[in-house]
Amino acid sequence: MNFVILILLVLAVILSIKYIVIKKQIHSISRQIEQVTTRESEKMLDISFVDPDLELLAGQINTVFAGQRTATAKILQHEEQLKESIAGISHDLRTPLTVILGHLQMLKDSDLQPDQLKRVETALRKSYRLKDLIDNFYDLSLLETEQIEPHWEKINISNLLIDFLAENAPLFENRHVHPQIKIPDTSVFVLVDRSMLDRILQNLITNAVRYTTDTVDISLTLSPDGRAIFQISNPVYDPEKLDVDRLFERFYTGDPSRSTESTGLGLSVVKILLEKLQGSVCASVRGSVLYITVTLETLLKD
Repeated sequence: MNFVILILLVLAVILSIKYIVIKKQIHSISRQIEQVTTRESEKMLDISFVDPDLELLAGQINTVFAGQRTATAKILQHEEQLKESIAGISHDLRTPLTVILGHLQMLKDSDLQPDQLKRVETALRKSYRLKDLIDNFYDLSLLETEQIEPHWEKINISNLLIDFLAENAPLFENRHVHPQIKIPDTSVFVLVDRSMLDRILQNLITNAVRYTTDTVDISLTLSPDGRAIFQISNPVYDPEKLDVDRLFERFYTGDPSRSTESTGLGLSVVKILLEKLQGSVCASVRGSVLYITVTLETLLKD
């Protein structure tokens, strides 16, 4: 009898030890899966376990992970090829479009009958719209493949903004928009890429003028901690339909009923460019007014 009890005790101890070991190894599998899914580790799961069923399970999980990695690699490769194709097509379309715009502008300036002039102006307006679309697709495809890096230089953003608004006066006039501008009396210098900053301003102003119901307010200020804050605001139609959390997503156009002029790419390009410039952009709606605020982190004062 005592011998049977002893055997049972030994078996109980062995089973308890095996249970503890198996539980620890299950915990190890769980930890390894978490590390792989959160990309803390690229290693496959350890399949050396005391229990053959656990080894089989770990092996099957590794097979799933391997399949996912292969599928992800193919998707990424396809995306890169697609972006390169978009960049190439957009680049190829620029040259003939530039020629078309030049000839249309010359035709507009010639002696035309009123109905002829109206048709030329319509073709010219749509051609410029096409140019805007091509530029956005080209910029986005290059930016997302990280082929463009900033060429840093010290820029007087106060003067740049004044010149930029003067150059874009026809844009405001054509839409019958009267901008309200507030700029500091002293010069504000930032360390940026000039062409990237130009593109950011162009996209923001074009977006504001396109969707405003009345006016556009533009301001440049200095934050207490010494950063340049550029803000552009405008009243919008149906502000309750505008999801500011998605405003900088690709292809988001706000109210679909008023999106015929937009691809939803302009503001996504703004965000990508600002990230490259180590800046930031955010949006908010107060009442019926949309506010877009750009912060440039690196600031030098004159």
